Amino acid sequence: MWLDSWCRAPPEQQTTTVLENVAVIASGQRLEKTAGGEPQTSPVITLLVSPDDAQKLTLATTQGKIQLALRNPLDTKSSELDAAKMDALYKYKPAAAPAKTRVVTKRIVAQAPPIKGPYQVEVYRGEKKDVNNFEDDK
Repeated sequence: MWLDSWCRAPPEQQTTTVLENVAVIASGQRLEKTAGGEPQTSPVITLLVSPDDAQKLTLATTQGKIQLALRNPLDTKSSELDAAKMDALYKYKPAAAPAKTRVVTKRIVAQAPPIKGPYQVEVYRGEKKDVNNFEDDK
């Protein structure tokens, strides 16, 4: 029996392949006692690995949770997979956070008040143009 092992580490919540195409020597169950003294069975799997792979597997078990998957014995090629992250599980990704808005203050320059003076009104009657001038009452 052959298997691959993955490690899921908490800081980035990602899963990565630790070992590939590993031979399983034995599998079974171990009987243990819980903290309350109750009997409990735990699965036990013995793998055939090199000392380097044993170090990787030990490090992976201390850093996160190990998962094992059976492998087709005819499939012996190695796969170069990127680490799987949490957002890869979802078909529709959440909308991106809205961009922070920046408040822009616009400086307004006060304009001088209009010059007060006489007002003109042009009145047209046919072709005749009359200009009437009015003084400011204030």
